[in-house]
Amino acid sequence: MSGAESEDPLHRAEEALQRGDWAAARTAFKAAIKGRENAEAYEGLGWAALAMDVGEEALWARHHAYRLYRKQNDPVGAARMAMWAGKDHEDFRGEMAVARGWRQRAHRLLKGQPTVPEHGWLALFDCWASLGHGENPDYVRQCTRNALAVAASCDEPDLGILALAMEGLALVSDGRVDEGMGRLDEAAAAVLGGEMRQPIWELPVLCWLIFACERVRDFGRAAEWCEMMRAAAERLQHTASQGICRAHYATLLACRGRWQEAESALSEATACFQASWPPQTAEATIRLGDLRRRQGRLDEAEALMRPLEWHPLAMLGLAEIALECGRLQEAAERVDTYLRRIPEGNRLGRAAALELQVRIDAASGDHARAAQTTEELKAIALAVGTGPLQGAACFATGVLARATGDMQHARTCLEDAVASYERGGTPFEAARARMELAAVFTALERPDRARDETASARRTLEHLGAHDRLEQSSTSELPTLTPRQIEILRLVAQGMSDAEIASALGISAHTVHRHVANILLRLDAPTRAAAATQAAIDGLI
Repeated sequence: MSGAESEDPLHRAEEALQRGDWAAARTAFKAAIKGRENAEAYEGLGWAALAMDVGEEALWARHHAYRLYRKQNDPVGAARMAMWAGKDHEDFRGEMAVARGWRQRAHRLLKGQPTVPEHGWLALFDCWASLGHGENPDYVRQCTRNALAVAASCDEPDLGILALAMEGLALVSDGRVDEGMGRLDEAAAAVLGGEMRQPIWELPVLCWLIFACERVRDFGRAAEWCEMMRAAAERLQHTASQGICRAHYATLLACRGRWQEAESALSEATACFQASWPPQTAEATIRLGDLRRRQGRLDEAEALMRPLEWHPLAMLGLAEIALECGRLQEAAERVDTYLRRIPEGNRLGRAAALELQVRIDAASGDHARAAQTTEELKAIALAVGTGPLQGAACFATGVLARATGDMQHARTCLEDAVASYERGGTPFEAARARMELAAVFTALERPDRARDETASARRTLEHLGAHDRLEQSSTSELPTLTPRQIEILRLVAQGMSDAEIASALGISAHTVHRHVANILLRLDAPTRAAAATQAAIDGLI
């Protein structure tokens, strides 16, 4: 290196950027700009600021670099800054429309240009925003194939590894789990093998691997990768990635019943996002709301989620709350809205909503649609094979069998659901399945088994700290029901509809409906199923 090169601020800045010394690079790029304003110095400052999570400075630098590249008649450099400015508007400000505008500008600038790495990065960016929720796997795979081809032709290993990981996540979402996880594992191996030219790109690869594990509900594997990503984010001092890691780890903790730790992790995630990527705070808030729902603090959960009801996670959370509160129409509408926005090819993105839809349809008497939805959910669970997802399919099948009066089949399915949930390490779901199983045993006139399942569920909820749920299911003074109401409630517990009960008792369906409404009011139960379960717990039937 010549003496002139070592004294050149721009050269020193680029060297610091290559070795990952973000603070030194940032200082040197600023010095270079003061000496002679140029596009390369502003672009470098944008990279250093991005690595240090200084979002507004990154945006400011990108805009200046874009303007200067345009002034220099460099369409490729301008396109590169346009697409990155779009990504920054999305990450740091949540401005999705602005981000789309910048990407469209980049497409126009690159049109007709010989193949350059920017073509591949832009293809990647076109679908990056959709990866969290609602992506179309076919579209993502098309974009990643384009990016992989460009990476190969332009010798861009970072682009190729990222595209491979993104394609893997899309395949997992489509239910092609083995194929998708294979690509993700290969990308992770490349990261761990030090193949990335820019270390900052390790973080998205690890992040997408965690997303994939979470979608297939492989919580043990996800926890291991969360720890790997946490270490990488701390080493690279990337605050936003630390927040993403803590938010997803909190979900894993909540599913595994470690609720106090989950709440602490969400607090840490929120602090990271507020300091770095404020738009991401919404997801941490929704995940806290879902934790409150599990705890039985439904009013708090709804208050947290309702201002964010546009978010896919909030749609499902609010639907769960509405179902628990007996607001079946609201629950059905929220699930329908969610499913309309999730492409059918995104099978794992639809799974949680399908489970909810079965429960809603079973409660409202639409058994035909519930059966169709159950088959779709079972097909997804069979393709994925993880315990919690198999448990969800068994639980949905058991709920439907109970609603249609097939109590023996309901018993078998719900016992399988309990076993799958417990094998998968999801105690809250296992307790919920046991409560449903208790109602089935009540209908089968096996009170001892009903009491055993209820007691086991209550022990689990007490261990989890779901004190509000326990209080809701307890009462110091048992409500009284008339003999006719008890008779009707027994038939409700067997899964009979109002019309079937009316036919069996020789009374009108309107009279049955009125009795059921009074029973729900007397027992303070949100749904028919909840009333039957509560009556069994209290020994009323």
